[in-house]
Amino acid sequence: MAAKPKHISRKMLSSDERVVIETRPSAWLYMKAAFFSAILALAALILFAWPWIDGAPEIPYLSDWYADVDYGDYVQMAFAALFLIAGVFFFYKWMKWSSTVYAATDERIITQRGILNKRVEDIPLSMITNVDLAQSIGKRALGYGTIHFSTKGLTAGRPPDIVWDGVPDPYAVRRKLQEVMDIRQKPSE
Repeated sequence: MAAKPKHISRKMLSSDERVVIETRPSAWLYMKAAFFSAILALAALILFAWPWIDGAPEIPYLSDWYADVDYGDYVQMAFAALFLIAGVFFFYKWMKWSSTVYAATDERIITQRGILNKRVEDIPLSMITNVDLAQSIGKRALGYGTIHFSTKGLTAGRPPDIVWDGVPDPYAVRRKLQEVMDIRQKPSE
């Protein structure tokens, strides 16, 4: 069992509660669009700085636009704006990924989300009736899956199910959760 939680605040746990699993969603799930935006931002930065690069070859149309007194500044500002927008998008996706945490203790499962506004959902293990795992062929190739927790009913107006999407090594996570649930539900002899 894990000694200290890495991403879940110790204040959220009771004094005798132990963290069994703590993970983040697969970075690929959140960061694939961010990866492409980073490439776009890099290209925009290079094109923005092109007029100041010594010995840079002529680029058809682009060099003409930069030389044009009427449009040159607008083209350069468009590349600067594209760089900023793509950079902000990358930062947002990275923050969204890094602020999502899935954890299971010996008493409950916890889902924490949110960049500025935190949202924490937890369900006692005794309320969970079923743990399902789903993996498409693409998710299997990338090594992540979706774990779906079914519960006994509505709790405080929320739907009766919790979904952990993009869990790395989902079979190992499900097996560990099932072991904890079995220990929790079996009466001690």
